[in-house]
Amino acid sequence: MRFLLIVLLFPILGFSQKDLFLTLKPVFGTQDYQTQTNYVGNNGKVVKLEYLKYYLGDLSIVHDGGQILDLSESVYLIGDTTFTLFLGQQTVNQIEEVNFLVGVPSRFNTQAGSLAQDISLYPETSPLSFQSPSMYWGWAAGYMHMVVEGKADGNNDQNPEALFQLHNFGDHSQAPVSLTNVIQTNTNATQIDVLLNCHIDRWLNNINLASVGILHGEDGLNLEVMQNVLSQNVFDQPANASVTNLTKDIVQFSSQQGAIQCTWKGLEKGLTLNLIDQSGSLLRSQSISSQGQFAWIALSAGIYFIQYTDQEGLTQSRQVYVF
Repeated sequence: MRFLLIVLLFPILGFSQKDLFLTLKPVFGTQDYQTQTNYVGNNGKVVKLEYLKYYLGDLSIVHDGGQILDLSESVYLIGDTTFTLFLGQQTVNQIEEVNFLVGVPSRFNTQAGSLAQDISLYPETSPLSFQSPSMYWGWAAGYMHMVVEGKADGNNDQNPEALFQLHNFGDHSQAPVSLTNVIQTNTNATQIDVLLNCHIDRWLNNINLASVGILHGEDGLNLEVMQNVLSQNVFDQPANASVTNLTKDIVQFSSQQGAIQCTWKGLEKGLTLNLIDQSGSLLRSQSISSQGQFAWIALSAGIYFIQYTDQEGLTQSRQVYVF
């Protein structure tokens, strides 16, 4: 009887639910990406991006000896500042592989899709609802899988002045990504973070942005930029991805009625705290340095996530419940 009790309890103790986060951090070369910032592209030309968004679907997590966490019912919209996804509380212990599709899966995309519906029928909070600027080309062509806009240096004066827009769509343009031997970060006993990089310079590799102009379509350079996702290894893990538990909480968070109190001390360099809701949307940001405290107020009751890059350059996420 005692032996049976141990066998029955083991799966419960070994595979308790944990908050699961997936971060797809945008980088350009060796730098963290920011809009309205000049970068030198892979062709040696200066480029300044003003807008970047893309869809992600058919997400699945392989874990614990080949078990599959299927999240393909959800479609996510990734942006310049909204690139952390809360994947819910999941019964996951050891992640082995991450798979996803860059773009809107065909079944959701156009009028031919088995699960497609009129964009006006989606709730406002849905990634497939109306966006500003628009991510929807039309009922026949579907959604724009990836949108990038900015300026590039066309006259070699190191000042980007030539406007470009790449808006791509089409059911043949989606790009599947599969990352094996994934290293997870065990942020604490109840939280797992998977940290990935999205290399924007690789995504735009071999594209002469200064001569693109305004280009909306499903072929040509718009197709080529989506094919770069695979050929240029746009998504990978950062070199500092670590399984080490992150126990050094230099920032403390406490919940109050309608507010989150943040307190910190001993910062050797400044950092930015991002407040994120359960849909992955960035609500507020606050830069901090040295020591001090502040409060985010006028918050609705519910679960929030606070993300920041710590002093060692590792991304941390904290869950806080506001009552």
